[in-house]
Amino acid sequence: MPENEKYFNVEKLVDEVLKKDPGFSLPDNFAEMVAEKVDRRFAWNQYLEEFFVYLSVFVAIGLGIAGISLFWLDADWKSWLDFGLANTGLIAGIGIILVFVLFADRVVLRYFLFRSKHEEA
Repeated sequence: MPENEKYFNVEKLVDEVLKKDPGFSLPDNFAEMVAEKVDRRFAWNQYLEEFFVYLSVFVAIGLGIAGISLFWLDADWKSWLDFGLANTGLIAGIGIILVFVLFADRVVLRYFLFRSKHEEA
């Protein structure tokens, strides 16, 4: 049998690989470290998803209030536009602060609390 045909026999190839020393060793707590990283990543993703759900709910509520006041209460959209353009910096600053506080509350603080609980154990 030619030399390159021996690799077509999968069982023989697996037996050869399993008999050889890999040339490296894993730490004793390798599985714990991998599980901890997976837990942290899962928690971070979960907290980010929750943040975006809250953010979208707040935006939807704001748009709903604006829509109700424009259509049902006959508010003047031109005066709203003039007010918004005149106070763009203030409105943007308040929006950035609110998003930052929501992000810090829903994501960062909960993530650090999660990490501190797992480091104590």
